[in-house]
Amino acid sequence: MKKRAKKVLSVLASASLVLSVAVACTGTEEIDSGDGGPGGPKPGESEAVQQRAEELKDHEALPDVEVTEKLKLLRWFEMDETSPTAELFKARYGIPDEANGENVVTYLSTTYENRYTRLASLIMAGDSPDFFQFEERGFPYGVYIDQFSPIDDVIDLSGPEWDPTRDVIELFNWGGKNYTAITELNNSSALLYYRKSVVQEAGLEDPYDLWQRNDWTWDTLRRMVTDFSDPANNKYGIVGYYIDEATILSTGTGLISIENGMLKNNMDDSRIERALDFLQELAVNDFRYPYDVLSQHQIGPQPFRSGNILFWNDGPWRYQETLAPIGEADQWAEDEVGIVPFPRDPQANEFFHRGKQDALMLVAGSQNKDGFKAWTQASIVANYDEVMMQIGREKAMSDYKWTPKHLDILEAIRKLTPVWDFKNGIGPDVSDATIDSPVENLTKPVIMTGASYTQLRGENSGPIIARIAEINATVSQN
Repeated sequence: MKKRAKKVLSVLASASLVLSVAVACTGTEEIDSGDGGPGGPKPGESEAVQQRAEELKDHEALPDVEVTEKLKLLRWFEMDETSPTAELFKARYGIPDEANGENVVTYLSTTYENRYTRLASLIMAGDSPDFFQFEERGFPYGVYIDQFSPIDDVIDLSGPEWDPTRDVIELFNWGGKNYTAITELNNSSALLYYRKSVVQEAGLEDPYDLWQRNDWTWDTLRRMVTDFSDPANNKYGIVGYYIDEATILSTGTGLISIENGMLKNNMDDSRIERALDFLQELAVNDFRYPYDVLSQHQIGPQPFRSGNILFWNDGPWRYQETLAPIGEADQWAEDEVGIVPFPRDPQANEFFHRGKQDALMLVAGSQNKDGFKAWTQASIVANYDEVMMQIGREKAMSDYKWTPKHLDILEAIRKLTPVWDFKNGIGPDVSDATIDSPVENLTKPVIMTGASYTQLRGENSGPIIARIAEINATVSQN
């Protein structure tokens, strides 16, 4: 099963995130330093952000340290140094080593596919970056192979600034230590987009209304895609690459969870089996868009644009990159594009939603822990400052065509109970999401081809179970 390169994008969650790190990568091309070139404003530059950063620079949560060296970041994405975090950092600590450039960060570039190999080589060479983007697909394996350091002696997580994310940080505690100073909770790829005019013309009820009265479940989704789908005329109920993950996590658990500080195998859980049965039903009845007709697994907008797709599963970036420009070109009504969370498991008593977080991991061997501490504290302060959030909300509407209702919906979805799956975080040889691997072959063929989960589990679970035991053994020994 050839799988497309992942797109990693900093997404809109609380409105302030529009002004934060802008991340985009194809997974195949090298990214340049992102300096923005000499002269002229940077892409995200905002006087309002700079002014608020000046007002916040004496915030009590910002540590009294001196940062003399630029922070080193290994990245496969573009990073905006005019974000609220960067502006607050500069307002409080200045530009480290300014003689060597106006950037706060020194960027070490890599490709998406090679990011962990490159990280390992830098650590081995004694040239560790200071931080690395936190990913579920690198956790806890990155800790297991000593690529990341605990942050308990660097970041004081007991301060009130950490109240918005503390509960989630505790979910990622590993072996009694904290490795993830989560500085923002974001909207994930588990959104469903639809066109209201298409829903109305099909004689279907608005999914938003179903959600508001707690009747937005797999069952109502099943009825809608059944009524809408007409494969003979190229009409399908749903398209997207994250349908399997969104469905599984809507049960309240993932294939692999972290419980009591250790990995837990849920592959035999009845909830997982029920989710995969639902996915198989979507596939065998051609309710989902056929993956085999996609060019190298790239989803184009035309079927959704023409009204031949009922739901498009993706993240907030899909609206900004694709739907808003199409809507403007086609003169759609302002409220034409609807957004709802992935529907609730009918047997669950609440909406569980795929979680997404923003954090930078402290890399083993970092020589700039004060810089890491200053950046991290600036990030949590800037991301949850009400004035910064309002600035971000206004910029989201002006620059990215979000409507006030859209932003309210995203905020409501972000507040649903988040669930994480650590299936891709147990080592690339077992769980790499960009190539064939036992983890990917466990569920992707169910939605793509209608394959049997029971059969796939029998074929692929062995190395997954062995790796879970291997990692857990190191925790129990400590």
